[in-house]
Amino acid sequence: MNYQQLPPHPALASYVKEYVLLHFDFTGLDTIPTKLMPARAEHSLIFYPGEVFTKVHTERQQHFVIPHAVVQGQPLTHWQHHYPRQFKVVKVVFQPGGLYHLLGGMPLAALTDATLDAESVLGSEISTLTQHLMNTAQYAEMIRVVDTYLFRRFRRRALRLEPIDKVSYLLQAQSQAYSLEYLAQQACLSYRQFERKFRDRMGVSPKLFARLVRFNKAQALKEKSPTYDWLTVALACGYADYQHLAKDFKQFAGVTPATFLREAAHSPEYVLRLR
Repeated sequence: MNYQQLPPHPALASYVKEYVLLHFDFTGLDTIPTKLMPARAEHSLIFYPGEVFTKVHTERQQHFVIPHAVVQGQPLTHWQHHYPRQFKVVKVVFQPGGLYHLLGGMPLAALTDATLDAESVLGSEISTLTQHLMNTAQYAEMIRVVDTYLFRRFRRRALRLEPIDKVSYLLQAQSQAYSLEYLAQQACLSYRQFERKFRDRMGVSPKLFARLVRFNKAQALKEKSPTYDWLTVALACGYADYQHLAKDFKQFAGVTPATFLREAAHSPEYVLRLR
């Protein structure tokens, strides 16, 4: 079993934030735990080199069997993941704007809240790459294979990086919150230009993305400091009060903060003692 977050090759650091490697082995468990997946402030390219899984939205009565490789635009919807006995993931988490550059500057509104078969977005070489990952047991080799693919792809399709690409990273800064007006200034753009270019790169407005970042920070802080009450978490992450935090949890996770915490305690990584 495995749960790792790894940096990309330095040559890809402007486009790729990290790799996430997962291997869940539920052999011996009577019941396979599910996982509530809230919205996250990220774009990703995800490979499932083992058995595929199903994601379910109970309220909408929707369920989808996920392909072996997908491109994930900016998620806005929460889902419940239902896993097979053996489950593997190689996930590429892009820097803000990284997927935009990978796709040669295609505006990403069409990918917002969508999970698309990666071959339909990136072409037939994804099938070869996925098959390689299926035939590879070593995690280091998996990362090398994905690194090589991304390096080739970015070199072939790379656009010129602009100031907005660099300042957008600051929205995810853990130590300090930056105003959107400040980021627009640092990008040498008017706020309207900043918003338009940001939407092209991320598929959502900078204001909505900033809300998702703040929501994700609240999740991470509560996980890191479980003795903090939710009001302390809310204020530490820039919320005016607990009610605003609870509103974001309801929108992006579909549940209250307390319910989310109970769900998280029974998620696979905790049941398997990987976290």
